[in-house]
Order: sequence, then C-alpha cells, then structure tokens
Amino acid sequence: MGRFNQWIQRRKKFPPEGHVVSGRLAEFRLFKLARAVSGKAMVLEGIRIPDPVEGGRREIDMVIATKDLILFVEQKHWSGTFIIKEDGKFLQTRKDGSHLEHKNIIEWTSRKGELLQQIHEKRSDEPFPKSKTILVFSNSNLDWSPLPKNSGAEAYNEIDFINMIEKLDLSEPGAELKETLCGFGTWDTIHLNGGKTIHGDILEYPFEKRNCRITHTGLLGLITGVKSNISTGEVVNDLSGPLVSVVGEDGSRVIPFAHISRIEFSNPKKDWG
Repeated sequence: MGRFNQWIQRRKKFPPEGHVVSGRLAEFRLFKLARAVSGKAMVLEGIRIPDPVEGGRREIDMVIATKDLILFVEQKHWSGTFIIKEDGKFLQTRKDGSHLEHKNIIEWTSRKGELLQQIHEKRSDEPFPKSKTILVFSNSNLDWSPLPKNSGAEAYNEIDFINMIEKLDLSEPGAELKETLCGFGTWDTIHLNGGKTIHGDILEYPFEKRNCRITHTGLLGLITGVKSNISTGEVVNDLSGPLVSVVGEDGSRVIPFAHISRIEFSNPKKDWG
C-alpha cells in the first residue's frame, strides 16, 4: 500500500487556474514588449525590495531604468471597470457584477520605489534619478478613465505604455544604479505536475539550490520502486520536498518533490537585497 500511495502521489495533476494563467501571460508579454523597445535602458521584472519598517520584501512588477529616469511599473490585468475611492483604494466591478476592493496601488507602488531609492543612496552615496510611478492596465476588457492629475501616477493601456517607452531617452543607466538593481532577488518558482505554477521563497531545500527538472517513475515503479529523479543527480523515493513560503498563503508548507516537475531559483541577492 505504501508503494502504491507513493506512485499515486506522483500521478496527481495540478492544473493551472485560468485567471492566474491569464494574468501571468499578460505580465510576460508586457515584459517582453518593454525589453524589445527599451534600447540601452535596463528592464527588470519582479524584483523584491526589503522593507525595514514592515518586514519582508515588496515586489515591483517592472523597473525600467535609464541614465536620468527610472519607472516603477505596476501592471493590472483587471476586467470590468474601476473607480478610485476617496481613500485612494481602487474598487473594481467585474464583468459578472461582483466587486473587489484593492489597496491604494499608487501609494503602494510609490512606497516600494522609495524603499529602492533609500537603499541605492545608502549603498552608493550618489543621488537617485528622477522617478515615476506607472500603472499599466493590460486587459482590453477593462473600461477605465484617466487618473486624476494629482494622483501621483501615470496610467496606460499596453499599446500606449510601449509607445511612451519608445519616446524616452533610452540611454544606459549608470554603473552604480545597475549594480543596485541587480542586487535584488526575485521569487523562487515551482512548477507542479499538470501545469500549475507556485511562486514564493524556498526556505529549506535538502540539496544544493540549482535549477532543475524532475521526472517520476511510471507503472514500472510499482515493481522496481517509486522514485523522483532530479536532473541535478539526486533521487527521492519518499514524499519529502522543499519547505516553501508561498505567495498569498500564511506560514509555510512542504511541497513534495513527487508533485513537482521543475524548480527555478531566484537570482542570488547582494547584501542590500
């Protein structure tokens, strides 16, 4: 029964959630488009800034840095409509009529940019370039009006955002700013059997942290022994796995190697990241 249960666990499928896939594909598309038109500017996706006040790290969807300007980009793939309430929160009305209240994403994105600025100025002892907070609403199924002039941000659809980038002076950022930006980590990414993707921090990992693919024994494993073969050379024959703090979940949990098809680790962080 033990061996059969091990085999069943390796056959479990975790299909992706439709809205998550749609949003992630939109993020990937925008990032690729931005990089394609950004010349010598630096374009980074999903960098995570340490927050000394509230603890943890704060993710910026995209950062575009030139010699004299840096853009902090927050992308939303909402559908339906939204209004901005008096307290700055965004109230979205979905196509099905349901409502969803979002935090003040302008203030929140600006704060993350300020954290990055403080780290850079402390690390390099040089001034930070002019910065802008940018919102990109990438879903054509969202009806929205321009932001108020005093909102503290600029907002674009996908096409207008790319057009705006093309009109910038896309000169290369200075060496110190490039070093600062490259010192932040991103998320660890775990791909489950069946296509679902999980982002988070891998807190404990039993082997050397190297990107890997994982394959699992088929029917023959019921006779010869059930295994998960990791492309870095390790073999796992139980339901152990990395301890992960998953984005959007409280606490942490073990994700068995039996459920995983691929792992991509965050880029190494510098001291300030």
